[in-house]
Amino acid sequence: MNDDTISSENSNGAGASNSAVSLVGTRIGDYQVLRKLGRGGMADVYAARHLSLGRDVALKVLRSEFARDKEYVERFRREARAAAKLNHPNIVQVFDVGSANNAQFIAQELIDGENLREGLDRRGVLSPEEAVRVLIDVASALEVASEAGITHRDIKPENIMRSSRGSIKVADFGLARVGGGNADVSGANLTRAGLTMGTPRYMSPEQVQGVTADARSDLYSLGVSMYHLLAGRPPFEADDPLALAVMHLHETPMPLDRARNRRDADGDPDLPEWLIAVIARMMNKAPQDRFQSPGELLDAVRNEASTSTLDGFGIGTAAATTRLQRAADDARRQRRRKGTRILVATMLPLACGAAAVLFAYQQTEKDLSELLRPGQVSKADSIQEQYFVAVNRNDEAGWRAVSQHYLPSENSTNAHFHAKAMLQLSRFFVDQNQFKKADVVLKSVLSDPAVDRVVQVVALVERCKLLRASNETAELQVAKDQLQGLYAEIKNSNPASLRTLQRVVPESDRSQWDIGVSGG
Repeated sequence: MNDDTISSENSNGAGASNSAVSLVGTRIGDYQVLRKLGRGGMADVYAARHLSLGRDVALKVLRSEFARDKEYVERFRREARAAAKLNHPNIVQVFDVGSANNAQFIAQELIDGENLREGLDRRGVLSPEEAVRVLIDVASALEVASEAGITHRDIKPENIMRSSRGSIKVADFGLARVGGGNADVSGANLTRAGLTMGTPRYMSPEQVQGVTADARSDLYSLGVSMYHLLAGRPPFEADDPLALAVMHLHETPMPLDRARNRRDADGDPDLPEWLIAVIARMMNKAPQDRFQSPGELLDAVRNEASTSTLDGFGIGTAAATTRLQRAADDARRQRRRKGTRILVATMLPLACGAAAVLFAYQQTEKDLSELLRPGQVSKADSIQEQYFVAVNRNDEAGWRAVSQHYLPSENSTNAHFHAKAMLQLSRFFVDQNQFKKADVVLKSVLSDPAVDRVVQVVALVERCKLLRASNETAELQVAKDQLQGLYAEIKNSNPASLRTLQRVVPESDRSQWDIGVSGG
């Protein structure tokens, strides 16, 4: 149905199934719905006229499939309460929240413009001057929110609006957390409903890990957003949003100036070094290494912007800051690589599943102590939660319980989690220096015809490392031949799986075992 069409089907008002039926032309309380503007994770957004006041608003209407769930209704209302506390020119103003005709709605400021993701798609990357303006305006909004004890937790280009007059406004406090408590009532249900697709692209490492987010987390997400808006692509990319989330924990993005790849008339990068350094600091993995508040970020940006022009980038100290930042990142990577040499190949693909469950169940109402009784592992309500129990226990009993309670032969989901649990079990044995047990587990994964070939490649990489460490030269050659053969098979028959492998198997490992080198 066209959004601007009024039909008899929706003329009965908002009591109809508003997830499938346009509300254009209907009346919700004191609001006349005019046209549809868009669709979010939980709500449809309409332009509407507030009849009593005679002004146009953006009306967010919770879709009917969520309006029947008290938790979603509470989250929807929480968004309104959080945003209504804030009054700032760079924050979309909330006017009203209520319900009418079985519809839950929020009335807020109607922005005549577009979000920054739409602008990126239509006009391309931001100029340095535009980027500084966005940084200052969004940081100003976050400063006000932080002072009110509110963390946005969903900063991304889609939630940054630019009006037709050029003003920048932060929208959608739907994931906002008010106060300093640890409660996150949205976590499990949001993931279960599939409402966070896309959000992992901008999530902070602490959000991925289920740690309480604060203003520094919003600054991380803003840094990732600015990287995307300046480079034309996000710092981390993967087909699976959960794999994206894990990349925030372990990966270092390409330097922004290289990703942007734009030069000025003199052939130098068109971004000032200080701006690159500021964004790099915002994207540090550890919160304590970022700016500690939006105010601190504002001071840094305003100071640099006021003491330099964006046409001449002779900022020696800023250039040194960027170089030092990159050197520090390289040093940390080297130390981490040395300490986790045997684990690297499996951490990313395995942690994808772990992150999925951690993100979904980080605030589950169950007391995990009931599930983690010493000496036994109780059956959880789902295989995903069983895997979460194993992640928390990280012992042999926990990993084996995944398959004991949920037989791999029952369905593909069970088989998928079984394979990942076995790979994690092999990692556990390696950590315990029980290499023979680890090899037995890896062989079981490789001999299982139901195991996905991508997982088999990861298992072969792990086994090659294990055999090399054990000086099993003959077996190592056989395993290496198997690895190269399987990789070549995937390369020739399944480009999607090949791209996944190239992301989850580090380039150093692919080069070491002669797979996927030279772009293959």
